[in-house]
Amino acid sequence: MKKIMLFVLFFLLIACTTEEDLDVVDLVPLDGEISGWTRSSAMVVCDNETQLYNLIDGAGQVYIDNGFVRSAFQDFTGDVGSTPLVDLKLEVFDQGDTANAKAVYDEVAIGTEIEWTDDGHAGVEARYLLESGVITPYYILDFWDDRFYVKMQINDGTDAGLDVVKLFALNISQTIQGTIE
Repeated sequence: MKKIMLFVLFFLLIACTTEEDLDVVDLVPLDGEISGWTRSSAMVVCDNETQLYNLIDGAGQVYIDNGFVRSAFQDFTGDVGSTPLVDLKLEVFDQGDTANAKAVYDEVAIGTEIEWTDDGHAGVEARYLLESGVITPYYILDFWDDRFYVKMQINDGTDAGLDVVKLFALNISQTIQGTIE
């Protein structure tokens, strides 16, 4: 009987979880969660504005001005088609509420991004941009969902590279949506 009661209590605890319990760290995919992709460095978490500003200097101000709560930075490596060991940089920001997450999304826009509007896109709004790098082109993709703003860069400018970064975005967005009641 005690085992049944413990199971019921455990189930109720899980069922009562809200998005308030979701942390930026929970949104970072684990090794192999995206097939073929592993973390290539230690995760960096910023718990306050000073840590964020020290990490990304002036680029942190837009987050700070819009309710910054916490962030996680994680690098990954994986293969894109026949290109081995491609780098992907992931940044996840908890902005406290949806208005702040949307404000960051709007304020960091440069105006040349392509809106990701087809069915099944990540987040409430999402977009990507192909940049011409010094050595090779790369994609930047960002979106906002609930109170989170997410930005990624993959050092591969091919359609396959864009597919990978979209897969990461969908994974993170589904994690956010799966927790929201």
